[in-house]
Order: sequence, then C-alpha cells, then structure tokens
Amino acid sequence: MRARAIPSLSLLAALAGCGAPAFDPPNLVESVRVLAIRADKPYAAPGAMVSMEMLAFDGRPKPVTGAPMRLFWVPVVCPDPAGDAYFACYPFFGAALRPGVDVSAELTEGTRFSFEMPADLITSHAPPKSGAPYGVVVIFAMACAGHVQFVERGGGTLPPRPPLGCFDPKGVELGPDDSVFAYAQVFSFQGRTNTNPVLDHLTFAGAPVDPAEGITLDHCGQGRCDGAALDTVVPGESQEPDPADRDATGKALKEEVWVAYYVTAGSVSGGTALLYDAHLGKMPSTSIKLQPPATAGEETLWAVVHDNRGGVSWTQVPMHVK
Repeated sequence: MRARAIPSLSLLAALAGCGAPAFDPPNLVESVRVLAIRADKPYAAPGAMVSMEMLAFDGRPKPVTGAPMRLFWVPVVCPDPAGDAYFACYPFFGAALRPGVDVSAELTEGTRFSFEMPADLITSHAPPKSGAPYGVVVIFAMACAGHVQFVERGGGTLPPRPPLGCFDPKGVELGPDDSVFAYAQVFSFQGRTNTNPVLDHLTFAGAPVDPAEGITLDHCGQGRCDGAALDTVVPGESQEPDPADRDATGKALKEEVWVAYYVTAGSVSGGTALLYDAHLGKMPSTSIKLQPPATAGEETLWAVVHDNRGGVSWTQVPMHVK
C-alpha cells in the first residue's frame, strides 16, 4: 500500500450526546474552526526545513462572550509513529508537558510554525510491504478560545481522545464550539517532491471573482433561492504526476485535486468538488451552487484546494449579502 497524505489535515473534536441531531452543514463556519493546514513542502527531503501555516477562523456568534480564539502548535514534531498512526504520538505529550496546568506558554503561538525534517526519517521508518521507502512526520496544532492544558485521558476508546484540552479561567474544559485539536502529516520520499496546487481564481455566476472585491449577492428573504454557480480555477500544471499511482500498464497517473468550500452564512451544495481525476484528468463540470443566507450582512467565503499528496492552497473572499 502506498503512503498518501489524505487528508493533509484532520480535526479531532469530541461531540457530546447521542441520537441523530440535525447538524449544520460542515461547510458552515459557526464555531472556532481550523479549515486547513499546509506545508510549504508537502513532500520534504530528510534534513529540510519545513514551514507550516494554519487557516483558522472564529465563527462564533458576535459579540463573543468568551475568550478570543488563539492558535497553537506543539513545538515537538513526531517522526515515524508506529503504523503511521497519529495517536501513536500521544505518549510523547506526557514526556514533554505537565498535566493539569496551563501549558500555553510552552507551545508555539500564531498561524505559522517551522521545523526540520529528521535526517534519518526514511531509514528509521519500518520498511513498507510494497512501494518506495518513506518517512512521515506528524505535526499537532490547536485552536482554543481559552488556555491549553495537557490532560491524561483514560483508555477505552480507539482512537483515544486528544491529550490536549482547551480550558476556561475556572478550569472547565471547553467543547467543540470553542476549540479544535488538529494534526497534519508531512511525508518524505527519496527523490520525490510535491508542490502545493495553484489556486488561480474563483468564478461566481460565470464571472471571475476579484479577491479584494469579493462576491455580491441578494439574500433569500422569504422565498426559496436557487443560488448561483461557484467554481475554482486551478491550472492543469497543478495536477502533478504521482509516481506511486500507476495504471494497469505501469504508467504513472496524476494526482487527484479537489476543492472544499466554507462560508460564514448560507451554504455550498455538497461542500466539495473534484477538479482533476487521476484517470480522467480535468473534470468536465466542477461548479457547485452557492446558496445565499436568509438575511443581509457581511460574510466570508473560503475555497481550499487539496491534492492527494498533502498539497494545499486557499483563498478567502468577502461575501456581500444585500
């Protein structure tokens, strides 16, 4: 089996309760959210410096009564965890952090974080059953509207609960509306590289979108709105060859590339669209419907482009709802 960074970002949050409540669409940002994490080198050579960047947003209703959102990185990366499982890294939290106290000052705060890939990352990884040798580093991050504490969780769940929690000044652990624990992976293959896809521009109702001007649309009011077509333009050069994926003749295929949309109001039908397929290339239809919200206001839309080898790019545009 080949090693692939799909997805390049995972979010870990506990949802309380049972049954089947009617959740809001996942592309609707109404809480503290980490929307994406990207590396400047999605495939990085051993010994290379890698710069990470986090896209996050505080979508809680304004005015917010709690603390402002803060962004953190765990400053120690986890190389080659057992089975490439992110939760196999959790024991190192206990070795580096004290439980039950505010450890925010021991973390790296902000949207960016840099680290050096271990020089022996590939050679220290267990040999794969098939495919080229590789190594992987796991990086952990957190968005928290409070302070961060290391928590010694009890066992019994798989995957286990994250070992970092977000707490208010009274020591009460906050829920998923106020915090997100996330991880990302950066892979290393000898002689292989990958670049982040290029997000050229968005189109709305068939017209290019100026990122500074954004999108202007009417609110739904009392009636039913059909929405208008939203699309993301990514040049064909961004679909790079993937040496690990080959067809029946042995020919190397290309990456899959897709886009995920997020909004602070309204909705995007489906939330994601496949832009390039490994076998078919550019998809003939990639637009989806942007449904306006029921009320006027100033909102935000994000488009996050991914490839299946950990590449990520994004754009953020204002959404003026009349």
